[in-house]
Amino acid sequence: MSSILYYITGHGYGHAVRSSQVIRRLKKVRPDCEVHVRTTAPEWLFPRSIRYSRQSIDVGITQRDSLEMDLDATLRACRLLQVDAPRIIARELAFIREHDVKLVVGDIPPLGFEIAARGSLPSVAISNFSWNFIYRSYVDQLPDFRPLIDEMEEYYSKATLALTLPYPCDMEVFPRREPIPWIARVSRLQKNEARKLFSLPQSANIVLLSFGGLGLRRLPWDRIKELREYLFVTTADEANNDGNILTLPDMQRHYEDLVRAADVVVSKVGYGVVADVIVHQTPVLYTDRGDFAEYPRLAQALNDCATADFISQDQLFAGEIRPYLEGLLNREQRWPPVEITGADVAAEKILALYSEQD
Repeated sequence: MSSILYYITGHGYGHAVRSSQVIRRLKKVRPDCEVHVRTTAPEWLFPRSIRYSRQSIDVGITQRDSLEMDLDATLRACRLLQVDAPRIIARELAFIREHDVKLVVGDIPPLGFEIAARGSLPSVAISNFSWNFIYRSYVDQLPDFRPLIDEMEEYYSKATLALTLPYPCDMEVFPRREPIPWIARVSRLQKNEARKLFSLPQSANIVLLSFGGLGLRRLPWDRIKELREYLFVTTADEANNDGNILTLPDMQRHYEDLVRAADVVVSKVGYGVVADVIVHQTPVLYTDRGDFAEYPRLAQALNDCATADFISQDQLFAGEIRPYLEGLLNREQRWPPVEITGADVAAEKILALYSEQD
């Protein structure tokens, strides 16, 4: 049986979540098509029908927590990956032959497109940015990123097709590009049903603190406890109930339902949370991510498509969030219509290329 090989960066959950939506659509349309997923993102983020293996073929950004990057560690990891690339390519080409892979999809490890080219296979990129674009911001500070960027651009240029999500960063490294709508997970629950699912009070003003898998221990928890008019909900490995702060364990797999249950989301800006709040029409208080080149485009998306407000990191860590929460809850809601059929469109285009090879 021929198959599709899907490479996904392990940086954050957003890439894996949207890839999972595409894969679900692929399997619905072509249940006979085997999909192999290779990533360091957790296996539970994907449908059980896929073939998962924990493999790393890119670095992303090494982070100390959800808001603090470690660029020196990122550069070191990129160099190690570059040294290891010949071995990885040989391993992946053997995997492609063994599993009769006919198409490679990437979101968005550069090396995946080099592997596809070496295997004479078509490849599809799906993203709102490429890693060469992100790293370009750091060249002045760390010039050793430059040769790595040049290599990434060579790899990306070999992609057959790039499907660009809304509000893309510079994607001109891909010779052939086609825009697609938002890819998002959508809760099937109404707000009252979502609150019942998590045993949350129906009448509370619920604030979801959303800072990804790495969390944000630096939040001013003592100041947050003073905001007794709000129930703050976050996720972690262990449950905890501390006054008006409720920690729910193992809830990342139901995160769209948490977003549905919330009155406001407080978060950094990443594709996953931006798509979540837009789709579920949940107001968001967002902060910046430092020198991360994707940020301005996603902040623009929130300003255009959501009820949103910005808080600086200084104000966030000082606990000065009450006026922002009050403002968002009292503001007239603004939710322009957006298309959320990106997974369907992506699956259709992927399967068109796949069928040509089958």
